[in-house]
Amino acid sequence: MDMCGMEQAGSKPVRLVAFDIDGTLLGDDGAANRFRSAWQALDESERPLLVYNSGRPINDIFSLVDVDQLPPPEYVIGGVGTMIADARRRERLQAFTEALGPPLDVKAVTAVMETVEGAVPQAAVDQHAHKASWRLPDAREEEISAIGQRLATAGLDVKLVYSSSRDLDILPRAGGKGSALAWICRELAVDLDEVVVAGDTGNDREMFDMPRVRGVVVANALAELRQAVEHGSRHFLARNSHADGVLEGLRHWGVIG
Repeated sequence: MDMCGMEQAGSKPVRLVAFDIDGTLLGDDGAANRFRSAWQALDESERPLLVYNSGRPINDIFSLVDVDQLPPPEYVIGGVGTMIADARRRERLQAFTEALGPPLDVKAVTAVMETVEGAVPQAAVDQHAHKASWRLPDAREEEISAIGQRLATAGLDVKLVYSSSRDLDILPRAGGKGSALAWICRELAVDLDEVVVAGDTGNDREMFDMPRVRGVVVANALAELRQAVEHGSRHFLARNSHADGVLEGLRHWGVIG
């Protein structure tokens, strides 16, 4: 076997797909229905593993599956890459929670964030042990960097994820949509060049930045994602929006005939 040929981008069959939900799979009901039908029409024994990778809490994602808005996945990543569950068993994967390390020092995070002009905590439902979420409208990249420096100076080893020109998520260094997806791939022995991801905002960027992963950027994606990933052959810029763009990308990458 020519291993060099096997390693070329896009040459391996797709074994796992990881899709953002809001603005990617959801946002257009007709498109979401078309995606669900097309996915469920694929041969179950041959289709890739389906992973949802969302900012929503895990139970929120399951409720979307239960009302048939989304087809049942194999795994869900929730809370911007701070929780993973086996979707068939509906069980959190504690090994990943342990890999995230100790809970965030919320008091220390809050002490820094309360000095940031315009920053307001998000709703309690969006906060948990490994995720502190704030609203901070129209922050520039240098402002986010400065906040990161201040958190580091306060002794906090954290990762900042800013998206939709509004949402600032503070996570453990091992959290984030890309880190969580990489963890699942290691556990399942799926190579990154066997993975296709799809998204629409800045908190999806980590997935696209993973080495060798192929991507689908839906047409309605925000500039913060489009500008970050539009260069290079690994990522496909769809002409269609929402789930229709995901379907277009799945055809491009050979998942759907």
